[in-house]
Amino acid sequence: MRQRIGGMRAALALAGVVALMTVTVAPAAAITDGSLDGDGHPYVGLMVAQLEDGTPLWRCSGTLISPTVFLTAGHCTFNIGNDGQHVASTGGNDVWVTFDDSEVLAGWPARADYPTTAALYAARSGWLNANAEYTKGVAHPNPEYDNFADFPDNHDVGVVVLDEPVAMATYGELAPRGTINDMAKLPQTRNDALIETVGYGIQSIQPHPMDVETRYKSTSRIVSLSGKASKDGNVHTLNNPSAVGGRGGSCFGDSGGPLLVNDTNKVVAVVSYGFSATCHGADYSWRVDTQPSYDFISPFLD
Repeated sequence: MRQRIGGMRAALALAGVVALMTVTVAPAAAITDGSLDGDGHPYVGLMVAQLEDGTPLWRCSGTLISPTVFLTAGHCTFNIGNDGQHVASTGGNDVWVTFDDSEVLAGWPARADYPTTAALYAARSGWLNANAEYTKGVAHPNPEYDNFADFPDNHDVGVVVLDEPVAMATYGELAPRGTINDMAKLPQTRNDALIETVGYGIQSIQPHPMDVETRYKSTSRIVSLSGKASKDGNVHTLNNPSAVGGRGGSCFGDSGGPLLVNDTNKVVAVVSYGFSATCHGADYSWRVDTQPSYDFISPFLD
C-alpha cells in the first residue's frame, strides 16, 4: 500500500503485512489520465511540508473550506516540524499552502546546492516565506489518526489552519452526511455516480513518467464502501479509465485532495492511499461525509 503523497518519507511497516511507502523524489507533484483544471476548482491548493529536523518532506493537495481552514489528509499533517524543531504529532507550522494553479514550485531551491540540512531548510523556508503565493499555517491531524496503525480504520483526515485568511468567491464545502451512501446505494447506478478528484500529484508513472506541479482534475466511479480495505470510513474508487468508469484517478502528491460530487464543490472524501506503485487499479480515500469526520472538522470552522 502506498500513501498518495510525494516526498522523502521512509517506508513503514503496516500491521506487519504491507509496506506503507512514498516515492523518493524531490517535492513530488497529479491526477492520472486527467486534464488541466485551470479555474475549475480555485479552492483546491497544494501544501508543502517539512519534517521536524528541517528535512524537506512532502507535498499534498487539499481544499480550502473557509478563509483559514485547509482540509487535507491526516498523514499530510502528521509530525510536521515547528520552525525546524520536533513537534509531537500535531501543531507543526513548517507547512505552506498555495492556490496557484500551475508551476507552483518553479524556482524551488535544489538539494544539491546546499551542503547541510540546516542550510537547505533555511533556503526552502526562506523561499516559501518570500513567495506571495504561499500562506503559512499550523497542521492538525485528526487525533484518531495513528499513521495507519489501525488499518483500515485510519481516520486519515487533517486540517491546516492558515495564518492569514485567503479570500475566494467560492470555497469547498463538506458534503452532507451520508452523501456517498446515497450515491452508491444501488450497484446498477454506481457508474452514473461519478466522483471528481482534483490535485497536484503525479500525472503518470508508466509508460512515460509525467510530473508537473500543476492542478489537474479527473473523474472516477465508486466501487465499494464495504470491501476489506474500503470499510470503516474509506471509499474505494476506480483508477482505470473507461467509458463508464471515469477518466482516471489519483497518484503521489494528490493525498488530501478532494473527492467531489461531480460538477459541484461538495467534498465527500480526501485522497488517502493505494496499493499500486504505478497508480492504477484502485484508489482509497477517507470519507468526510460521516459523523466522526464532522466531529473533527467542525470545531475548526466554528
